[in-house]
Amino acid sequence: MGSKIVGAPLDCDPENAEYKKFEAAYLRPGETYSVRFGGAPAGIIGLRGPDPKYGNETVEYDGVAHIHGLLMALATNAELPSSENSSRQPPSAEERKFALQFANESFAAKGFGERLRQKITIENLTHTTLGPGRLPVLVGSIALPLNDDSGLIHGFFFIASETDGKPVPEFQWMHISQAEAGSELLRLVDQADLFGDGQEELVAVLTYYENYRYRVYRRLRDKPQWEQIFETEVLGCL
Repeated sequence: MGSKIVGAPLDCDPENAEYKKFEAAYLRPGETYSVRFGGAPAGIIGLRGPDPKYGNETVEYDGVAHIHGLLMALATNAELPSSENSSRQPPSAEERKFALQFANESFAAKGFGERLRQKITIENLTHTTLGPGRLPVLVGSIALPLNDDSGLIHGFFFIASETDGKPVPEFQWMHISQAEAGSELLRLVDQADLFGDGQEELVAVLTYYENYRYRVYRRLRDKPQWEQIFETEVLGCL
């Protein structure tokens, strides 16, 4: 909304007048939205109405991005600056090595033993470039599942820039779960110049045990750090 990001109203109350207004404006069957992948146009999605079994909205995607599993993209009706090609790429072997080593060192600093740290897994690792200046960055989502009866999964997320061909961490987030229902994982959705000023932000989704919320991160202009500039309410009604 202009230069401000505004969250959508919750849909848990079927009589919520604000949500009904939002639904009528943005979630009508047949409505289409453009898809962005790596900051570039990547097709469209079309709304197909509520699923008769579950009630949630269903969409169909027609585009070039291979979206699957935890590899996500951004759907929007905003007129965003576009590049010709997506800047997202699979990570190199050296970048995967860096991600595992960085996560290993970070969990070790929290007191996790070497044997447990062998269970660290990369959920998603993306190499991309961000405007202005097409800055190379590496974005990683890491999980440390205990693989026991506790059901615990610890989460780790980072953003690293590239300096002299090597990743340098600029942001990290970690969540140590105390119970199965307390698990949290932060994952990249995609990137976009949300304010039309040439600087691209990163959109991420924070998933809980049964709910989720979205966050937007922006790199500071005067130093190599990131800040969270937006967060939705917890979405989902369980």
